[in-house]
Amino acid sequence: MRTRTESDLLGSMDIPADVLYGIQTHRAVENFPPAGQRRLGDYPVMVRALLAVKQAAASANRDAGFLEARIADAIIDSCAKALDSSLPALFPIAALHGGGGTSANMNANEVLANLAEESLGGQRGAYRIVHPNDHVNLNQSTNDVYPTACHLAVLRQWAELRPVLQKLAAAYSNKGQELEQIKRLARTCLQDAVSTTFADYFGGQASFLLRAAERIGAAVEALYAVPLGGTIVGRVSDVPPEYLDRILPALREAAGEPRCRRSDNLFDAAQHIDDMVHVSSVLDLCARGMIKLAKDLRLLGSGPEAGFGEIALPAVQPGSSIMPGKVNPVIPEYVIQLCFRVTGLHAACTAAVDHGELDLNIWESLVVFSILDSMELLAAAARTLDARCVTGLTADAERNARHADSLIPRLTELMHTHGYSKISELCKRHRGDPAALRQALDQEL
Repeated sequence: MRTRTESDLLGSMDIPADVLYGIQTHRAVENFPPAGQRRLGDYPVMVRALLAVKQAAASANRDAGFLEARIADAIIDSCAKALDSSLPALFPIAALHGGGGTSANMNANEVLANLAEESLGGQRGAYRIVHPNDHVNLNQSTNDVYPTACHLAVLRQWAELRPVLQKLAAAYSNKGQELEQIKRLARTCLQDAVSTTFADYFGGQASFLLRAAERIGAAVEALYAVPLGGTIVGRVSDVPPEYLDRILPALREAAGEPRCRRSDNLFDAAQHIDDMVHVSSVLDLCARGMIKLAKDLRLLGSGPEAGFGEIALPAVQPGSSIMPGKVNPVIPEYVIQLCFRVTGLHAACTAAVDHGELDLNIWESLVVFSILDSMELLAAAARTLDARCVTGLTADAERNARHADSLIPRLTELMHTHGYSKISELCKRHRGDPAALRQALDQEL
C-alpha cells in the first residue's frame, strides 16, 4: 500500500496515500476502535451539518477579508464535492470519540483542505496552499463548530421523523372511524369498566401521537440557538468582530436554516447541553407512549380463543416452530424493542448533563448520536406499526358487543338512574354470584 507522510503536534506518521483525510483523522481511527458503533460518515445528516458550518465559516472569513477569495471559494466548492463522495470513506472515525468532537472537526478540516488544495493545483497531504487549521478552521474552535453542527443535524433529522409520527396518528384516527360503529369494553386496572367505541379508543391513541410530535417539535425548536462565534468557552473576543458579524448570516444561508440565531449566553452554551438532552427526554416519552400503544395491540389481540380476541392483527409470519396454526403479534413486539432501545439511549444522555465539568461540556457526541439513533428507531417503529399492523387490523364485532354488554357496564348505567348506594347494595348482597346479581337487577329494578 502506498503511503504519504504527514506531521502534527505529536510527530510524523505514514497514512494511506489516497485518503482525503489527514494525520489527525488517522490517529483518531487508531485511537478509537469502532467497537460495533457506526462511523461519522454513516450519519450523512451530521456530515452535512458539519460541512454547512465549514462553508459558512469560509464565506464569513472571505467577506471579512481574512481569507483570499480563491481559497475560501475552493473550500466552499469542496463542501459540495465531499457530499458527492462516499461519506464513510471520507469520515471514518467512530461516532463516539474522546476530545469533545475535535476528531470530527479535524476530519472535516482535513478532507476540505485536501480537496481544496488539489483544486488549486497542490498535492494531497501537502497543505501548502490550503491548511486544515490555518484556513479551513480559521476563527473557529471545535467547541463552537461541533455543537452547532449537532444542533443542525437534529433539526434536519426531526424534519424526517415528524411526518412519520403524524402519518401513524392519521392511521389510528382512520382506523377508529372505520370501526366507529363497533362497541367495545373499556378497562381500567385490567378490569371491566364501561362501553365505548373504537373511535374513542383509537382517537385517544392518535391524540397522544400528535401531542408527542408537538412536544418533540417544541424541544427541537430551541436548537435553532447555536453557539457559533463563541469559539473556545463562549468568549467572543477570541474572533474578530468582522467575522462575528458575518458568521450567523452565512450559516443561515449555507445550512438553509433562516431561523438560526446565536445563543443568548455563549458561556452557558459551552457549559451546558441540556437543550439537546431535553430533545432526548421527549423522544424517550414518545417511545414509552408507543410501547403502551404496541402493548395494547398485543393485549386486545390476544387469543385466539383464550385471550381478549377483540381485534385481529394482520398475520405477517407463522408464530411457532412447533405449534401449528400459531400466529404471534410480531410487529408490536418489534416496535416495543425499538422503543426499549430509545429509552436506553436516553438513559445515557442524562448522564451527559452533569458530567460536563467546568467551562465545557464535551459529551455532545454521545448525546447527538443517541438522538439521531433514537429518531431513526422511532421512525422505523412508526412506519412499521402503520403499514404492517394498524392499517390492516380488524375487530370482532360480535365478541366486542358481548364484552361491552357485560355486568360492570350495565351496573354503571343503572347507577346513573338508581344511585350508587342502591346498586352497590345489590352487588354486596350477591357478591361472587354474577348470575344471581343479574336476576336481582331484572327483578328489583
